[in-house]
Amino acid sequence: MDCSPYARRLTSAAVAVACITGVVVGGELSTVALVAVGLTGAVVAAVGVARHSGEAACPVGRRGLPWLGWLAAVLGWELVTLAADALPTVSDLADPLLASPAVRGSATLGWLAVGAWLVARPRRRTESS
Repeated sequence: MDCSPYARRLTSAAVAVACITGVVVGGELSTVALVAVGLTGAVVAAVGVARHSGEAACPVGRRGLPWLGWLAAVLGWELVTLAADALPTVSDLADPLLASPAVRGSATLGWLAVGAWLVARPRRRTESS
């Protein structure tokens, strides 16, 4: 059953409001915020997988190299901070920025917007021979 674009937008808005409310009301590093973000991320991932099920993945090629570089840098930083207690983790660096509920809610909205964009972005059409 395919629902209308209006119903999809309304559902997306309700999920976004619930997630942002959980993050803002729950506060920093709370179980409520963790559950709100985790459940919302799982829903967005499940929708993305369901929408693209049965499709073959396109090769990434050189477009993925910058992302691979960023991933390696963040992973390297986190591994170094595990070894040296004096260095702050990425979340330690972000904590002062996200201390305000308004900023934390805005960051959550941005995270949701990126996730929605990734799920809704147009598929590439392959040229038929």
